[in-house]
Amino acid sequence: MDEGLISTGLDELEDIFYIFNPQGDFIEWNEQLPSVSGYSADELDSMEPTELFSGDDQDAIADAVETVIERGIRTAVQAKIETKGGREIAYELSLSPLESDGELEAIVGIGRDITEQLEQERRLQDMAQEIQELSMPVVEIWDGVILTTVVGSLDTKKAEMLTEDLLDRIVSTEAAIALIDITEVTALDTATAQHLIDTINAVNLLGADVVITGISPDIAQTLVQLGVRLEGVETQSSLMEGLRVALSWQGVSFQ
Repeated sequence: MDEGLISTGLDELEDIFYIFNPQGDFIEWNEQLPSVSGYSADELDSMEPTELFSGDDQDAIADAVETVIERGIRTAVQAKIETKGGREIAYELSLSPLESDGELEAIVGIGRDITEQLEQERRLQDMAQEIQELSMPVVEIWDGVILTTVVGSLDTKKAEMLTEDLLDRIVSTEAAIALIDITEVTALDTATAQHLIDTINAVNLLGADVVITGISPDIAQTLVQLGVRLEGVETQSSLMEGLRVALSWQGVSFQ
């Protein structure tokens, strides 16, 4: 195949493409590399591949190159290209060996801009965080009484967030009672139960009482099977009954 045709095809790629020898000298590149980096052909000729990248990522690039040289395998790495103007652009890079008669002749680098991909991932993480926070709002429902509802499972991260939010709310509202409703908890295992106990203990240390509501027969049976004892904790089968108990402790009478 005509080399000029290959070169033209490489220049049409949206990805950056370059070839360098094991000593770190550029051999060839497509038009995207100078276009993205801002460096001229003469400048690229005098640079090593690692110099294209942000100082924080140069070690990762060097390690990837070393892996290709020593093990002869394709290696992928994420790094930020630092343009001549100082702008940083996130790229996913693939480095592959080019061999001749079993000897490494050069390394091929192909890089794809993943800025948009990382932004989408960040948005998804933010959305998940918002949903998680909304699933466990801590609200003051009466003078001295706060309520939070746990939805789904209660993993370590979620438990830490629940505890932190409850403690902050107890301090800010001077609440004496914290209602924790677990009606919507989908599963309960040893870890979940322990997280719940840790949260209760933390609330008690601030001098507030805890009422656990929404304990279904299945959840109650699971707690027994796990050997979990909620000693000294008021438990009610429904949120309504829990509210009734909490408000009665605050001197509110019901006819």
